[in-house]
Amino acid sequence: MKIEICVGTLEAARIVSKQKIDRIETCIALEQGGLTPSKAMVSWIQNTFHLEQHALIRVRAGGFAYNYDEMVVMRDQILELKDSGITGFVVGALTPDFKLNLEALETWKRTAPQRDFTFHRAFDSIPDWKTAMDQLVKMGFKRILTSGSEQNVSQGIEHLKELVAYANGRIEIMAGGGVKEALISELKASGVDAIHFSGTSAVTVETGTAFEENLLLPDENKLSALLAAIQA
Repeated sequence: MKIEICVGTLEAARIVSKQKIDRIETCIALEQGGLTPSKAMVSWIQNTFHLEQHALIRVRAGGFAYNYDEMVVMRDQILELKDSGITGFVVGALTPDFKLNLEALETWKRTAPQRDFTFHRAFDSIPDWKTAMDQLVKMGFKRILTSGSEQNVSQGIEHLKELVAYANGRIEIMAGGGVKEALISELKASGVDAIHFSGTSAVTVETGTAFEENLLLPDENKLSALLAAIQA
């Protein structure tokens, strides 16, 4: 089973680079569920640490039903990043009635046909998940990141097993969303191909100033504990 770490800062990339992992998903603004990182950030991580890197493509927070302009900008973000040496992209797009936006997905995938594509947790909002999975397989997606169609993997553990069974090796199922040390043994037993987490903790910065923010920052102790549980 593979380990993917969600990296939202340069500091997180440096911490993760010291650990035994398989790949990273690079983004910014974890507090908003993750947004597209800059080319400079992606290139710096690639050139400094030589990790297997997948970049999140998400132009804004607030759902996954994108208008035409947003789809074009996300296509251009893929174009900008595809020659940075990274392995793949993490994307997701839905219609207003919570089906796959096939037009957007096919456009993005054609933009970087030699790269791996992961469909992210927008999958958990799709009622007809079997049809969606079949469509992703047909389009050549490499994997699906999912919490088992629930708020977190703790609630979705049984459905994760269904997803693995239905996938039947056609597409990888990667569990993510609320991964905790106590859940690792169950996740390993579920048959998922990978586990995805950030190993962060909420931290308030610039307290008492106009720039006070609650951020999700890397927690090296939490990360090490999760990795130790997986690798045990």
